[in-house]
Amino acid sequence: MWWSSLLHRLTGPTRLARVRTPPRRRVRLDLPGRGPMRVVYDQAVVHESFSLKARVLQRSARIVFKPLLRVTPINDRSLTVIRGLDRFSARRPRSRHVDFEVHELGGVRVESMTHRYGPSSDMTLLYLHGGGFFSCGIESHRRICERLALKTGATVISVDYVQLPEGSVADSVHDAITAYAALLDASDHPDKIVVAGDSAGGYLAMKIAELASRRGLQAPAAILGFSPLLSVDPDREDKAVVRVIRSRDAYLPVQRIAKIRERWLPEGAAIEGYASPLHAVAYISSPTFFVAVEDEMLRPEVEAMALLLSERGVEVETHLWRKQVHAFPVLADVLPESEMALQLAADFARRAVGELEHESTVDPAAREETMVGEIVPEPAA
Repeated sequence: MWWSSLLHRLTGPTRLARVRTPPRRRVRLDLPGRGPMRVVYDQAVVHESFSLKARVLQRSARIVFKPLLRVTPINDRSLTVIRGLDRFSARRPRSRHVDFEVHELGGVRVESMTHRYGPSSDMTLLYLHGGGFFSCGIESHRRICERLALKTGATVISVDYVQLPEGSVADSVHDAITAYAALLDASDHPDKIVVAGDSAGGYLAMKIAELASRRGLQAPAAILGFSPLLSVDPDREDKAVVRVIRSRDAYLPVQRIAKIRERWLPEGAAIEGYASPLHAVAYISSPTFFVAVEDEMLRPEVEAMALLLSERGVEVETHLWRKQVHAFPVLADVLPESEMALQLAADFARRAVGELEHESTVDPAAREETMVGEIVPEPAA
C-alpha cells in the first residue's frame, strides 16, 4: 500500500510453531500477544515471533491510520481521494525482471505478469486485489503479483474489477467471475488456474470458486486467501462463529463496517449466489490456503471457513500470524513475514497443480503446542 515504504529499512527475525488443538471450543481469553496463540481450527500453523518492522508497522497503523479511518466520511468525494492516493503506487518503478501486458478478459481490464527468472510453470494465477471494494488497484498490488510470479513461475493476472463509487459489490463479483470464465476459455491449461486475493479480493476469490460450481465451470486448482473477507457482516458477533480472542485490528475500525456495507450493497443490488462466501461452503471444493492475523477483525470467520471446508474433506492450510497488520502479505517489499507467507502460498499452489519440485517450505523451529485456557460451556439455546 502507498504508506508501506515508511518502514522499509527496519529488520527482524521470523519463527513459527505448529498448533494442534481440539476444534470448536470456546475459550475465555487473555489479552492478545500473551501466552501461546489460541486457535479454533486445530490444524492451523501459528507464527508466534515477529520482526521489528512488523511491530513498528502495526503500532503506526493503530496510532495514525485507524483514527483517520474512523472519521473519514464514506461518500463519493472521499472514496475518489482515497483512490487517488493509492495511484501513487503506480509511480514506483516496475521490477526489471517482470514482463507485463495490459489486456482484457471478457471485457474486464487485466494486467498479466511473467517473471523472467521464476521456475517454469503451466499455472496461471488470477489475482484479485483488496481495498474494501473502494480503494487500491492493480497498481498498489503490483509488488505482490510480481513476487507471486517469481515464487510460482506462473503467469499472474491482476484483475482491475469495478469498485465504489462506480459500482457495488455485486458488480465486482460480476467482473471477477467474467474474467475467470474468459480465462478458462483462453487457457491451454484450465485445470491449472489458481485464484488468489487479499481482503476484499479474498472475498472475490471465494465467490469465483462458488460461482464456478454453480455454473458448471472448471473449479480453481486452488484458492489463496490473505486475510480474506468471508461475509458482508464481519462486524456481527451473533453468528455461529467461535471467537477465541478479542479483535484489536491494527487499522480496520469495526464500527465503520455498517456504514461501508450500505455502499457495498445499495438497494436493488443483487449478488449472484450467496452474499457471504461463508455460507457457500457446499459449493467450494478447491484446495484452500488461508493467512490471517491473530487479532484482526476477519480472523474468526477465516477459522470458521477452514473448519467447514475441512469437515467436507477439502484440503485446507491455515496460517495465523502474531503482531501483523491486516493483509500483510501485500507488503512484499517491506516485511520478512510477507516473504514467508508468499513462499508458503506459492508452495501450496505449485503442489495443488502438481508442480512442486522441492520439499514444502518449513521452519526448523516449528513445534507442537497445547492450547491452554479455561473452557467455557456453550450457551443454552
